[in-house]
Amino acid sequence: MLEALGELDSPTASFLSESTLSRIDSFVDTGSMVLNALISGSLYGGVPVGRVTVLAGESKVGKTLFMLKIMANAQKQGLIPVIFDSENAIDDDGAKRLGLDTSKVKYIAVTSIEEARNQIFKFLSSVQEKGLQGKFIIGVDSLSNLFSEMDVKRMERDSTSVDTGTKARAMKTLMQTLTNMCGVTRTTCVCTAHVYDNPSEMYPSLEKAIPGGKALKYLPSVTVQLARKPVKDDGGKTIKDERATAQKNFSGIIIRALTVKNRLIRQYLEGEMYLSFATGLDKRYGLLDLLVGMGVVVQSGATYRLPDETKLGYYRNWRKDSDLWKNTLLPNLESKIKDEWSYGSVEDEESEDIMEEDPEEPEPVEYEGDGK
Repeated sequence: MLEALGELDSPTASFLSESTLSRIDSFVDTGSMVLNALISGSLYGGVPVGRVTVLAGESKVGKTLFMLKIMANAQKQGLIPVIFDSENAIDDDGAKRLGLDTSKVKYIAVTSIEEARNQIFKFLSSVQEKGLQGKFIIGVDSLSNLFSEMDVKRMERDSTSVDTGTKARAMKTLMQTLTNMCGVTRTTCVCTAHVYDNPSEMYPSLEKAIPGGKALKYLPSVTVQLARKPVKDDGGKTIKDERATAQKNFSGIIIRALTVKNRLIRQYLEGEMYLSFATGLDKRYGLLDLLVGMGVVVQSGATYRLPDETKLGYYRNWRKDSDLWKNTLLPNLESKIKDEWSYGSVEDEESEDIMEEDPEEPEPVEYEGDGK
């Protein structure tokens, strides 16, 4: 029977165990160990290579910053960044401060969904033809600010009519192009998008709506929803920041991340990050909550200890103990994350026993009617 499989002669046809298209074996660091873990299931992972990741959130939450930081880290790994910008928000100086060598970044300003889709399709088709798979990373900032071509034509005619369905259909074709072509060419893609509350919901959902249709929710491999809270300081979890003159109230923002879609590990995972206005994104912020939540350290009031009763004391006393983090805390936390956040990682023996039992046949029920 296996001979019949020879008729499947597509260039992408192979046994699943040998397929490289479906295998994710490398990641790009996001700049935050917590965000790495939420997306990939590893403190040392990040956004998956060859897949589409969407960072969605309200204004001023740091979506563009995260995208540029990811692209800078990808550049250090040897990938070539290509940026499609619909907001005119990315500049040379800002990108350099985040670590990008802007002389090796291709920048394209785009207005419409179809324009972005067509350029990406042509580019990735060329990548495939020239055998340059796995050499590039694409950033789209932002999906929400792209018009549809129909909207552009209406504006040219001075029309005031609106058709949201047209934009959703166009956005679906863009996302289909990205997911399909990025997978085939092993091109990493990070997109940003805005969110809004749905006023028609009777019961507000934890997930916010992303303008542009449902394709933005179900087509990416990973969708991370971000929210922000300005803070005067970080509550002692990292070094307090110096504020600039006249910046009396806030030293940074705490960013809350929620994975509303994830094909790699379990979804609806949450974590916190800290973005200092003075020093940038803190790589380790949020790890303390994970350490306590997963039992790697035990909290007793304001002090901490290891499960073997080794005393650690106040967090400020051991947060910079590099040997403790390197040899004990991070390895144990990494192991816990891999065990608890992977799909099917927790076996439910009781459920398995139930499934193994033969279902009982229902007893026949005789209907006693009145004969009518």
